[in-house]
Amino acid sequence: MNTGQMTMTILAMFLLSMTILNVNRGLLSTTNVMVSSRYNVMAISVGTSIMEDALSLRFDEVTAAGGAITDSTKCVASSALGLDAGESASNPAAFDDFDDYNCYRTTPKLDTIKVEGVTGKMVIFKTLCKVDYVTSTNPDVVSTTQTWHKRMRLFVYSTDLSDPYTGKTDTVKLSTVYSYWYFP
Repeated sequence: MNTGQMTMTILAMFLLSMTILNVNRGLLSTTNVMVSSRYNVMAISVGTSIMEDALSLRFDEVTAAGGAITDSTKCVASSALGLDAGESASNPAAFDDFDDYNCYRTTPKLDTIKVEGVTGKMVIFKTLCKVDYVTSTNPDVVSTTQTWHKRMRLFVYSTDLSDPYTGKTDTVKLSTVYSYWYFP
């Protein structure tokens, strides 16, 4: 074997090694993205479930008591949004209006999940809800006075929920606006 053939063989081995490394890197990256996507879908499901429960309730304590309101100042003051007397954060089934979810926290434990090539484990999410009044013209800004619109911001986070590229812990943020409509 002459020097030219030896050089070509070494270059071919080098190219083969680089190709194998790149394929392995791609497979590992794909697995990380799959796991991260699965966790994000689960976090969105947890948040959506809480939002749907809140949206199934009445708008305000006044309307929960069976009354209709025609003046937004009759609604619960923005400083009093949250649990009412006799309600407990440990029993959300007792909530009777949307703003009872203000400052509501949970720690749901979901089943062990398994993604190809990754050992399954228990995923623990933590959630936090914030409810406040907003205006119809600017639903991103908190209103200090009562309006016909309440916004829920819901944050779902977990130590397992991280950006697959940076590895930083990520938070899923969901938001909805619940408006009061009354037609006599």
